[in-house]
Amino acid sequence: MKILITSNLLKFTLTTIILTTVFRLALSTSITNKMIIAVILSAVIYAILMWFNGRYFGKSEYEYLPIYDIGFRFHFSTFITHNLVSIFWFVFGFESHYENIKTIYITALIWSVFLITHFVYFLSIRKSTIKNLYKEDLFE
Repeated sequence: MKILITSNLLKFTLTTIILTTVFRLALSTSITNKMIIAVILSAVIYAILMWFNGRYFGKSEYEYLPIYDIGFRFHFSTFITHNLVSIFWFVFGFESHYENIKTIYITALIWSVFLITHFVYFLSIRKSTIKNLYKEDLFE
């Protein structure tokens, strides 16, 4: 049986929820106070922390399940998590007066193009993803 949702993916997703919530808080606060440097800094720090998040849990995932899936499951969970947190940020009214939810929708639309491209690539190489593994090691 294929394992799609692993403990590493769940930990990654939980960490992503926390990081995205903190990012949204910093971003909205910075925009409200018209602090351009803080907006840029919060985005850069968020990107760096998300990279470390993906690197740490992605490496742990590979050690647990050495299948080369090019990180599509992590990319998909990041897409869902980031966009849901951002939409709920607006639903609950935490956004700045200067923010518009259309920005979230446009970001999701552009990101979905990259996600679909990643998915197509994932499908094209999935036959060759199990390398140096024996069938006996995969199934119990």
